[in-house]
Amino acid sequence: MSTTTSTVPKAEPAERAVAAIQVVLPVGVGLLAPNLDPNAAAFVGAGFLAGATFAGANYMNRLGSWASQLPGIDIARAHRDTMGISTITTGMALAVGQLGGAQTSEALMAGLLEPATVPGILSLGWWSAVAFTGWRLRRVFGREKVEVEDAPAQPGPANAGPVSPVSLADKMIAAWGRVISDPKTGRHRNQVLSDVVIYADRWEGRITAALGDSVNVSKEAVSSLFGRHVDDIEMKYGSHSGEATVTVWYTRRAELDPNTLQGAWKRVRARVLPKTHLEEVSEGENTGGQVARVVADDDLDALPRVVNVGSLAGALRRSIDLVSYEPGRRDPRRAIIRVMDHNPLEAGHDFQGLDSLVATPGGWVSIGKIVSGFPARIQLFDPKLGALHVVIAGTTGSGKGGTGQMISLAYHANRMAQIYADPKGASNPAIPKMAAYSGLTNAGALGAMRLSWWALQHRIEEAARLDLKNFQPSPMRPYCATLLDEAAQMLAPGAPNRKEAVKIVKDGASLTRSLGMPWVLINQTVNLDQLGGEQAIRANLLAGGTWIILRTDSDQVNLGDLPPGFEGLDPSLIPPVWADDNDALVYDPAMEECDPRRTFGLGYVAAPGGRAGMMRIDTLEDATPHIRAENIAAPLDVPWWGDQAVMEELARTPLPGFEEEGDEGATDEAGTSFPGVGLPKAKEMTSEEKVLAALRDESDPMYVEMLDEGDDISPEDVDYVERSDLLAASGVPEATFANVLNKLEKKGRLHRTKNGKITKVALGSKPEEAASGESA
Repeated sequence: MSTTTSTVPKAEPAERAVAAIQVVLPVGVGLLAPNLDPNAAAFVGAGFLAGATFAGANYMNRLGSWASQLPGIDIARAHRDTMGISTITTGMALAVGQLGGAQTSEALMAGLLEPATVPGILSLGWWSAVAFTGWRLRRVFGREKVEVEDAPAQPGPANAGPVSPVSLADKMIAAWGRVISDPKTGRHRNQVLSDVVIYADRWEGRITAALGDSVNVSKEAVSSLFGRHVDDIEMKYGSHSGEATVTVWYTRRAELDPNTLQGAWKRVRARVLPKTHLEEVSEGENTGGQVARVVADDDLDALPRVVNVGSLAGALRRSIDLVSYEPGRRDPRRAIIRVMDHNPLEAGHDFQGLDSLVATPGGWVSIGKIVSGFPARIQLFDPKLGALHVVIAGTTGSGKGGTGQMISLAYHANRMAQIYADPKGASNPAIPKMAAYSGLTNAGALGAMRLSWWALQHRIEEAARLDLKNFQPSPMRPYCATLLDEAAQMLAPGAPNRKEAVKIVKDGASLTRSLGMPWVLINQTVNLDQLGGEQAIRANLLAGGTWIILRTDSDQVNLGDLPPGFEGLDPSLIPPVWADDNDALVYDPAMEECDPRRTFGLGYVAAPGGRAGMMRIDTLEDATPHIRAENIAAPLDVPWWGDQAVMEELARTPLPGFEEEGDEGATDEAGTSFPGVGLPKAKEMTSEEKVLAALRDESDPMYVEMLDEGDDISPEDVDYVERSDLLAASGVPEATFANVLNKLEKKGRLHRTKNGKITKVALGSKPEEAASGESA
């Protein structure tokens, strides 16, 4: 076998030119700097600063991905160390020449002739750095001998041509060798391609440079050789700069296709969720779209708490009903994003019968479906916390009445009593058939609310008299919910008897949870003024229940204050009808017309401690066929319940303190007597008693029971309540609330702790203080 020996340069002309500039530039600048006029000196100084900035960023490998498109960037990265040294020596020569003049510049250039002087030492160091740069670049200027083995002749038939590579991978490696890595004529000599693996959508290979060199093959060279777009080529360095992996895609990658979730995420990163990326992207089986995990980048600790779903849908080029964003419940750095071709909730889900609403031991029932396919669940009651409130909001036609009917049917399925107040008169005919008492029209609704308040007074007095800790339902003493439809007609400014109605709802929201009497408020908006204007009402509804928000009007949402869990959502963006596939610009009489289908029951639900998720209520036109006579319950523990004469008298008579509308002596607080009715007198509580009662109601019943029974309390057993929540629940004015806490803390009835800026309160004294008192 014969070989051919030839001498070739070790580097390409471009790289040799760059190396020469690094060596010559410091000397040239040192000679020219003293002779520059002020304008030229300013121009040269600005150019040097720009170049020094680039060289510094290149040296620290901080240029970023954008620099990969710059011509010759592979050479700059391979010479980052020598470019750094050359930049320093050039800067010294420029500064000395411009600031010190010709004499100082001459001392820098020729000072090495007098090495015993200070200028001589500086000059010697400067020239050493210049010489070191040239020494480091010696390989670029050198040449090398290359021996190429002549290919042996292969036996074969006469007149046969050269033997072709046996596989596609071999052909690709051979083409790479001729064009790119050939030691004589290659674009990037001695940078060999190997380990080529071909897949259905791409091929991958490994590039290895000669020992001591760095891989600097450009995407453009690969693009030209294989006829693929530059965006279809990926280059990743291996464990060292002499090795890299190249990937060439046959098909357009998803992240480059704006019609895919990955491609659209570039817009999302730029406008809505910066510093995020997608993982686990997969096809949505039920929606025809895609689902993925949104993950925060390494330099982002947590995803934003508030994400504007409208802006997110716009960036993804979808309508809001075709986008679902669910933040992680445990991991703040992860969320789930769904982009749908069609919403699975559009088809609806038929109600599965009364037995499907039987609550779990924890009080949870399923009333519909979430877009992810999971059931939409709400909690009617909690074994420890007691009954839980529900708020339903939505404009006309959004499914508000159907949702209220489903909640009422859930109470009915679990044998809970209901008091129904409907100012409109007949919003939902099925609910009165399940209720123990119904009050229709404004006067009737106020009467039903009054009966609910008097039933509450009985249970408060009974609990105090019998020392009842936790509410235990029974057939005679069931949970008793009060449903107020079109709540704004009773609670909004200008409503008749508004102060009395607000008093009833405020007491109901604040005091009923531990007495088994939840409230359901059904209204068009969630604005505070439409719910009575009382922060105590809102605070207790937020802390103790579920919020269901359907489509609302945009002006109402802008005025409203959505509850926690609904941040970034805009229910006004829910379309009133599902999208029509017919987007023709010109009317075609031959095309069959389709009636619009309303998005009835489409909205968001957030249970306590959860994040709002898009859901749709089960489809049920009329609940009447599902009503069971044996399930209709009443609060028979109330002694006057069932006495129609007494009940009608209570329903017609204003609460004490509200007997005469506009009476200057009337107050917002109920009096202590009710003439003509033999009911227990409501004793007015002091501010201290109100705070203690509210704290007991907000605390864990097990913790309260341990205190009452004198059990040993460890620090881990203490159940704290935030000060702001206690203030809202007690109804004590802010001006006196702090003094009340101080007095009760001195008496040992409660104690406080502080976590950052949040103050929390708990019943009893601190466990360690109690222990020290006993030892004393």
